[in-house]
Amino acid sequence: MEPNDPQLRELLREWQTPAVSPELEARMLRPRRSWSSFLLYGYIRVPVPVVYCLLALAIFAGWRLSTRTSPSVPCVADCNHALTGAC
Repeated sequence: MEPNDPQLRELLREWQTPAVSPELEARMLRPRRSWSSFLLYGYIRVPVPVVYCLLALAIFAGWRLSTRTSPSVPCVADCNHALTGAC
């Protein structure tokens, strides 16, 4: 096929696009929802690997927070020995 094919140019001039259906036009031109409606009913698509990574990160963070030890408090017996001077 040549880039300057006269038959092709003539055919393209005669070609008409199909009419747009009213349903399609209504879906494309419908009014947008408000932000409050989006916050209640909207959704954001996230790839599955991203969800798995976030889930693994949340599990790891929960594990790390649960294994932290509180600062050690001296035992009452140790305090008594320190006060009396007995070791």
